This record gives sequence, structure tokens and C-alpha cells, in this order.
Amino acid sequence: MVRDADGASLVRNYGHRMLTGLFLAALASALFNGAVVLQAIEAREVPSEHGLRLSLLGRLARRPRWLGGIGLSVAAVSLQILALTLAPLTVVQPADAAGLVLLATVGGRALGERVGWRELATVVGIILGILAIVTLSPSVSSSDPSFGRVLPGLVLVGAVAASPYALRRRAGAQGLLVVFGAGFAFAASSFSIKLVANSLATRSWTSLGLAAPIAAIAGVVGMLSEQTALQRRPATRVTPIIFVIELVVPLLLAITIGGESWGSNPLSLCSITAGMGRLIVSVLALMQMPAVSQLLAGDDQPSEPKAHARLHAEPAPALV
Repeated sequence: MVRDADGASLVRNYGHRMLTGLFLAALASALFNGAVVLQAIEAREVPSEHGLRLSLLGRLARRPRWLGGIGLSVAAVSLQILALTLAPLTVVQPADAAGLVLLATVGGRALGERVGWRELATVVGIILGILAIVTLSPSVSSSDPSFGRVLPGLVLVGAVAASPYALRRRAGAQGLLVVFGAGFAFAASSFSIKLVANSLATRSWTSLGLAAPIAAIAGVVGMLSEQTALQRRPATRVTPIIFVIELVVPLLLAITIGGESWGSNPLSLCSITAGMGRLIVSVLALMQMPAVSQLLAGDDQPSEPKAHARLHAEPAPALV
């Protein structure tokens, strides 16, 4: 009886930690999305020749609204680290999608739009996707992976993140490669933040000293690539690509080299995969809705039909 009581107590404690981690991850996501809204507006005001150059961040750093976005990002990273000390990355990363629901709510109120069945179905899809992953995802690994074990994966992801800078003269600073590079840089940063959280939880200061700089550098590279992409491309086209990459890549790293697992039960694996697919599809649909797309574009008023037509009549930037 004592052993059963202890087991039940451990289950309850794990459930409380998981729920708290989920809440913190959702709150961090809301702050991250708020930062994107503020920064997307300012990035378009800087001449495009500063793309993929530190001078872009230097110019943006003079703008109070952009700095406000940085403040939101710093707070979000702090909450994400705390969430990762309570729940595994395979749970925290999908929960990031929950912040988009808040973004849709804020956007809908700002534009005075009613919430219809389509919006509700999309929100329900996100919630069901998160629940499928959270309820079926197994436990955290009992032993943290060594830094040497995760380094090859980080190097591979980092190489993709650095490719826009290596190929800048050939591919230019406005191509899709910059968007993908931003996604992979943020993915490397997210996975490194998991390593930071693990190091803090186990008081492994050597690992912390290695993981923290990588997380910071990857975050800066991702920010520079993202702001460059936002200079010429709508946030509604940039953000979905970055979100999907930042969701999927850290999860793959976590279950291949990060010491986490989705188990070996075929039914659970199929259910988790289906939940992930539902989550991604729902997120992409949500980002195309006016309540979110116009907020990301920095427009707090409903667009006039003629202006909307002119917007889409503008030629797309050349991919050089």
C-alpha cells in the first residue's frame, strides 16, 4: 500500500510539473509572437542593403518598438528555460503553438472580426494536436546526453543556418534560403536552450558554459536572418515556414540524440505523428486568417479591397 501511494504521488507530481511546463511554454509562445509583430513592422523600414549584415540589427536597435520586441523575446526565453526544467522538449516545443491562439484572439478584437466556425475548428485542431502529443509522449530520459553526443546534430543544423551567409554573394539576401536559415538557426537555439535547462537542473556548469553561448549565437543568427526576410517578404509567408522548422527539427534532435523518446508502441507513434500533422496544418491555416495575418503584417485596421488588390499586384522580389 505504501509503495502504491508513493507511485500515485509521483504520477500526480509529474502531472503537475507537466501542466506547469505546458502553461509556461504557451505563455512564452505568446510573447515570442508578440515580438514578431513588433519587429516585423520595424524591419521593413530599414534599407534592404543591410540584409544579413550586423548593421541591420544596429539600425533596428535604435528603434524603441523593436527593442520592445527584444524585451518580449528575452522574457519568452526565460519562460521557455523554466518550462524545459519541468517538461521534456517533446512536450514543450509543440505547446509553442498555443501562443498563436492568443495572437488570433488579439487580432480578431483589433480588427473587430467575429469568430466563426472556421476559426474555432482551427483552434480546436491546435488544441487536439497538442493534447495528442502531450498525452502520448513518454517520459524524460533518466540520463542527460553528453555534449559530445549532441554536437554533430547541432553542427549539421548550424551549417544549414549559416548557409545564407556563406552563399550571400551567389544567392543574395532576399531568397527563400534566408527564411529556411532563420528556421534552422532558431531550431538550434531551441535545442540548445533544452541543454541549458538540463545543465541548470543537474548543475552541470561545464555543459552550461558550452550550451549557453551556442543558444545565444544561434538566436542572434536566427534573428538577423528573420529580420532580413521580413524586410521584403510578408510576415504571413515568413513566420509559418520558420514555425514549422522550429517545431519539427528540435523534436527530431530530441528523440534521436537528445535522450528523449516517443516509445516503441506503433499505435502511440502513429497517434503522435497524426497529432503533429494536425498541429502543423492547423497552425498554417490559422496564420492565413485575417485576424492573424493582418496583425503579423502590422495592420490594425481591415484592409480596403482596392488597397488589398494593389498589394497583391505588386511583383514579388526576385530570387537572386
